[in-house]
Amino acid sequence: MSDILVDGLSFGFIIEPKIPLTSSLMLGSKNAINFSTDGIIALETQVFLRWNFLTFNLFDRDINAFIQGGLGFLGAIKGPYNRFDPRDTRSSLLADFTAGITIPLTSSLNIEPSVRFGYPFIFGLSVTAGYKFPLPQKTEYIERPGAAAATANEIIRRIIITQVEYILFGGDIYRYNEGIDADARSLNDLVLNQVSQILRENRDLHVRIEGHANPVTREPAEIQELAVLSERRANEVARLLRARGVRDEQIVLIALGGTRTIASDHAHWNMNRRVELIIIQMDTE
Repeated sequence: MSDILVDGLSFGFIIEPKIPLTSSLMLGSKNAINFSTDGIIALETQVFLRWNFLTFNLFDRDINAFIQGGLGFLGAIKGPYNRFDPRDTRSSLLADFTAGITIPLTSSLNIEPSVRFGYPFIFGLSVTAGYKFPLPQKTEYIERPGAAAATANEIIRRIIITQVEYILFGGDIYRYNEGIDADARSLNDLVLNQVSQILRENRDLHVRIEGHANPVTREPAEIQELAVLSERRANEVARLLRARGVRDEQIVLIALGGTRTIASDHAHWNMNRRVELIIIQMDTE
């Protein structure tokens, strides 16, 4: 078993697909081939669970701090005596605990400094450079009237929707992350950070910020009240995006009050108290 352990540096190639389970929890598989300075070539495969427990902004980058634990196998296919020989093969169960941070360089490139503990290795430091392959997305083409434009003289003839996200609000509240539970606050933060990063890195994209509210009655006074509430919610999200580096010219605001609900039963009315963030490309020719 000791022939698997590395008493120096190792370099490797990793394939690491991940599936999001919640806004902060991911299930992944790590498959790697490692080359060490003491002559060992090793294969590693494991299934892991990752928790992104903290997101913070540093130097205009949204950085995720994470911990993850995994189980799998580790095997050496070339030993320290520099020969490929089945009799020199070593293998072991693998238990891995990792803590680190993900630093995005672009929307697709990132680096991950981390600390690893586990079995059969005891302790290690690693820096991983990664490329995130984007999944194919279905693009929808929707005709919108000119009233959806940001200014009176701008006519949007076509809006190409590439992504839709949601920010949830408390009842009769327009302040961000007030009156909602911890899970909803965490999801709001994740959405806001992801959307702002996409818009900062793609200046040709815009975001349509749609404010919504619960329907109350059809009384004119309450209809007007809901329109004002949804407008304040949209402006609150726009303020937060600007604070994260999104330019004013990338933002399109619209308030829809309680005219477009997505939940009719009271148990799920919180879904109506929302702001939709629609990442778009606008064709104004």
